[in-house]
Amino acid sequence: MAAGLSAQTQAMPASIPVIDLGGLYSDDPAARKAVAAKIGAACDDIGFFYVVNHNVPVETIDRAVAAADRFFALPEAEKLKIKANSNNRGYRDIWDSVHRNGKTNAKDSFDLGFPVTEDDPEVKAGTPFYAPNLWPDLPGFREAIEPYYMATYHLGMKILEGFALYLGKPEDFFTRHFTKPVADMVINHYLGNAGLHVSDQASGPHTDHGIVTILWQDSLGGLEVMGKDGQWISATPLRGSYVINIGELMKRWTNGRFQATVHRVVHLRDMSRYSMPLFCNPNFRTTVDPRDLGVPDAEVKYEPVQSGEFLMSRFKATRKLWGADLNKITTGEVVEAAAE
Repeated sequence: MAAGLSAQTQAMPASIPVIDLGGLYSDDPAARKAVAAKIGAACDDIGFFYVVNHNVPVETIDRAVAAADRFFALPEAEKLKIKANSNNRGYRDIWDSVHRNGKTNAKDSFDLGFPVTEDDPEVKAGTPFYAPNLWPDLPGFREAIEPYYMATYHLGMKILEGFALYLGKPEDFFTRHFTKPVADMVINHYLGNAGLHVSDQASGPHTDHGIVTILWQDSLGGLEVMGKDGQWISATPLRGSYVINIGELMKRWTNGRFQATVHRVVHLRDMSRYSMPLFCNPNFRTTVDPRDLGVPDAEVKYEPVQSGEFLMSRFKATRKLWGADLNKITTGEVVEAAAE
């Protein structure tokens, strides 16, 4: 059974559209373009949307969530056996992320990325973000998480095809840069509020770093999106859906046309909350340049950047593993740890 059930009978959150992706999987070019138009309109407007009928099986999601629950129930000492490294692989405790206000994140996480082996040329060269995944000694965990990662990654590629169609480019305009992507998934375990200091937070206001985020969230809710009026909009969980949002790199690539919108997580219930975002970013050396999309030189707002270097600059401002320092966090543009 495919996940992504019809959302027509579910309560719709204000200002965040729900898009049926079925047409993107069609052989009919007109059907694909029709869905792409809806995706593009959402990106031009709020930079957030839900997708249903996305071809990620319910069973695949359920197995991953069950495996995550078993992992986070392990003793801390057992989880720390695969403590995260600076390539974003492994377990991160609550002290890893840095916020401007000095508060800790009330969550711990497990990070994984696009699968590579020790003999991969990028790994041998020491290219940042490329490293084999770290797996706990937990039967069935890897067997549940890897298929989920790949199914979500393929969904991300389908959405990128929609972006390209909307922007008048060949369908592989973006995906051809994702042959060995910096596509990291974070499995977040938000702690219940019992025992937490009142100043602790789930995830502070931030924009995401990269191209596009593919988010599964559980039924507890907590994700909030800043509307154009500066008020917070609740991204209510819709059964069978993913929440999609634009990151800073995609905003740059589209010369500010696509919106990278500030969002946060507020989790006040005394029970664990889970979310599993995949941050889809291209190969490390991809050049992100608005001119590629036909923006005239005189109108370019963002100079070309190398995708990997840009992502490194963001992590260095938000994660202690990357050397983040509370006294050196970027001001102006909201730079926080992306963790829906």
